Amino acid sequence: MGRPYSMDLCEQVIAAVEGGMSTRQAAARFSIGIATAGAWARLKRSTGTVSPANPKGSVLDAHAGFIFALIDKAPDITLEEIAKRLAEERAVTVVSTAVWKFLARHDMTHKKNRSCKRTGACRCKGSAPSMVRGPARPRSRAADLHRRKRPVDQDGASARLGTAGNALSGLGPHGHWKTTTSVGGLTLSGICAPMLLDGPMDGEAFRAWCEQMLAAPLRPGDTVIMDNLPAHKVTGIREAIEAAGAILLYLPPYSPDFNPIENGFSKLKAHIRKAAARTVETLEAAVAGALMTFQPHECAAFFAHTPDTT
Repeated sequence: MGRPYSMDLCEQVIAAVEGGMSTRQAAARFSIGIATAGAWARLKRSTGTVSPANPKGSVLDAHAGFIFALIDKAPDITLEEIAKRLAEERAVTVVSTAVWKFLARHDMTHKKNRSCKRTGACRCKGSAPSMVRGPARPRSRAADLHRRKRPVDQDGASARLGTAGNALSGLGPHGHWKTTTSVGGLTLSGICAPMLLDGPMDGEAFRAWCEQMLAAPLRPGDTVIMDNLPAHKVTGIREAIEAAGAILLYLPPYSPDFNPIENGFSKLKAHIRKAAARTVETLEAAVAGALMTFQPHECAAFFAHTPDTT
């Protein structure tokens, strides 16, 4: 798609036409299409100007006060949460992109950035497998894996608060924060084998989780899919999974979009942000409460919206 013509060029073309040139001559002189020159000339004759009409306002303009109040009350609220509150309390149905565009027009940024890591509170990192058990489909191996795969992932969520270039109003501890790692499995029915680790995840801890917790719900024919991380490839992990009769597969490097657990972690982190957990105890309670909200239809949707790599 080409770049739009500048307003300066448009005005020069109109001036040439009004000075006696035909639209064909003006188009040749300024190296533009004859149809474009003609359209500009007709627009000038009919409206008296070639300036674009003022853009229409957003449906959210009438709810600006409500949106700003939500952000003032919960500075780390997500775009999806704002859209949900608009639907529930104002009967306005919009997608998160519309909320983002509305905030951008008001010179507000509302996204994760590196400055969040420098400005405030405890951090919860996650590592989780997505798991599915079900009957094999005869159509293809890809369809079979969709029903029986158990992807594994690591993720993180920070409770620190901050935005680039602006002070953010909100409560949060200052200084260093403690790392808590969450591990679990995503199945079509919910989260299984959940665990919180007091500290960062490493290969030894991940192997212990696989041996002591993940292996228990595995059944022959299940497939465990993991990100291509060193901590996921230490000796003993494959042995623990295959001893249960399951299959272990690794995703290609740098391919988080192929892991259904990413969608589940997005929901998990939204609940943690909303809980505003600032201590280990409240963080554990927030994670436990969030895990209970995963419904079978949501978990199935996480898999359905993930590209199939098989």
